[in-house]
Amino acid sequence: MSEAPIARWNWPSRLRAAGIHLAVSALLATLAAALVFLFWFPYPYRVIAGGQDLFWLMVSVDVVLGPMLTLVVFNLRKPRSELIRDLFIIGSVQMAALAYGLWSVYESRPVYLVHEVDRLVAVAAADVDPADLPNAEPAFRKLPFVGVPLIGLRDIRNGEERMKSFELALAGKDLSLRPEYWQPLSEANREVIRQRAKPLQVLVDRSEEDARLVNQWLQESKQPIEELTYLPLTASKTIWTAVLRADSLEIVGYLPIDSF
Repeated sequence: MSEAPIARWNWPSRLRAAGIHLAVSALLATLAAALVFLFWFPYPYRVIAGGQDLFWLMVSVDVVLGPMLTLVVFNLRKPRSELIRDLFIIGSVQMAALAYGLWSVYESRPVYLVHEVDRLVAVAAADVDPADLPNAEPAFRKLPFVGVPLIGLRDIRNGEERMKSFELALAGKDLSLRPEYWQPLSEANREVIRQRAKPLQVLVDRSEEDARLVNQWLQESKQPIEELTYLPLTASKTIWTAVLRADSLEIVGYLPIDSF
């Protein structure tokens, strides 16, 4: 007489092994999430630059696939060497997938928030041509590993640069994506920001929905509206609004509003 299915498949041991694998996978996913959301995609970039979508897609596949494969292959009746080999292969494939996913997230991380005329542009590492980095000032020849510093753009110096910039802009490569124009935020950049930034009250007066979002943020942040201005913040996924202090130009918050 053949064995009962529950005995033949030994479900308790399979489920226990898969559960342990799931716990380990969840721990690794938690550590990866801390790296991604605390260092590479701090708020609001996890939303506006697509970091959370890419990360959760990667983790959901990786965390589920490994334990499911363990559930299928785990069998205490196998020779010990064969069982260890199968689990090692599964673990290796899972770790390789996690490493590739993290590398993809790392390559899409925002590296600079660039002031460009009337907006702030979140520039992702993947948007920067590595061949352009040697042309930048020494401080900008290596993309930052963490953080999204606010920087400015130098002025176009001559007609040749103006023509080249115009041609590249038509091809979708604005000045904010060209490292040779990056510079620390200068007083000239700050003056342009002061001229271009609008009082936050403008958004309140623009529509009921904008007023609701602004007032909700003001209640939570305890910031005085009369001391605040704003600029549009563009990123790969959407357009938000950066709220700045009118005097220091410090960014004090972000609003999910297209303020163009």
